[in-house]
Amino acid sequence: MVLSGELFRIQYTFLWHLAQWLFKPDQIVFYCPEMIDYYSFAPVLKHLPPIKIASNSAEVRRQLAPKGIAVKRLPAFPRCVVMCRHATHRFPCSSIVKVGLRHGAYHFKRLTRADNYNRFDLYLFTSQFDLQAALDIGVKVGQAVGFPRLDPAFDGSITKDTLDGLREDLKLDPSKSTLLFTATWDKSGMSGIALWHDRLCELASKHNILVTAHPWTDKRFLTKVKAAPGVRFLKTTDLTPYIMLADIVIGDTSSLLADCSALGKQIIRFRTGKARRSLEEIDTLLDMMSVSISTFEELPPAIDRLCKNPEQLKGGQAKANAVMFDILDGKAGKRAADAITELLQERKIWP
Repeated sequence: MVLSGELFRIQYTFLWHLAQWLFKPDQIVFYCPEMIDYYSFAPVLKHLPPIKIASNSAEVRRQLAPKGIAVKRLPAFPRCVVMCRHATHRFPCSSIVKVGLRHGAYHFKRLTRADNYNRFDLYLFTSQFDLQAALDIGVKVGQAVGFPRLDPAFDGSITKDTLDGLREDLKLDPSKSTLLFTATWDKSGMSGIALWHDRLCELASKHNILVTAHPWTDKRFLTKVKAAPGVRFLKTTDLTPYIMLADIVIGDTSSLLADCSALGKQIIRFRTGKARRSLEEIDTLLDMMSVSISTFEELPPAIDRLCKNPEQLKGGQAKANAVMFDILDGKAGKRAADAITELLQERKIWP
């Protein structure tokens, strides 16, 4: 272990025990470094007693304030921490119960080392296949519950009025089909954004264009996207309702395509080069749920084909969804909350 990390662990552990003795610290905290983590956990939160959210991100604090959610700054000294990241090093006391879950569906990249999962007391996976992949590398703390972030699309939380309001806000032309472009991080070696970021205006006369991108995407790409006439760049990370608005989604290897498949959207994906964390299994799933292309010139005819045959990918997506999610019933958040509650009752943290 790095010396600085060991010193922090010792100092933090001392302060944690001191806090338990002198004060009454929070029983459970949700660590939220980015807003996508909040939206991934929000469907679980509503099935649990009130939980404090902790983050050092000013952006997270700014976006949660209008929701009436106060955000604690770190350090925090809870008896249990829940997170959507492999960030247990921020809560290094062994007495803290640690729960992890995914902020993206399934494992769209090669799994990290088993040790990184086994630092948790419980890690929640999106399907039995997702869990089995973890078991195969030595993960011992897994449980499959589904993917809570998609619950609002299946439990009635996102209504027709919700979607109509978004269409009006975005000023979408009802006579045009709506395309949603998405891209994973450009430095990952698996992004397709370089192939389309400066050519969106070529499609804007025939289609409504929505765009989202990984939050770490290089500004040189985003500047071009935001300047393109007729393009709506989505600033939110609460993307489920916007996926529901789309007719066709264009992406690469982003795990967001799993969400799109779950919601029955037609998908076109740009093939990208192999990267260090690429998986043949994911390429196979992507082939099942999408139409693959390599160049921008292939995109317009691919869009036309899918518009004419909107059921083309339905069978393949159903098979892929069964692998990635088990079941899409709007109850994954409840299953996750039940698993967390059971663990905390075993550890006598709740009730």
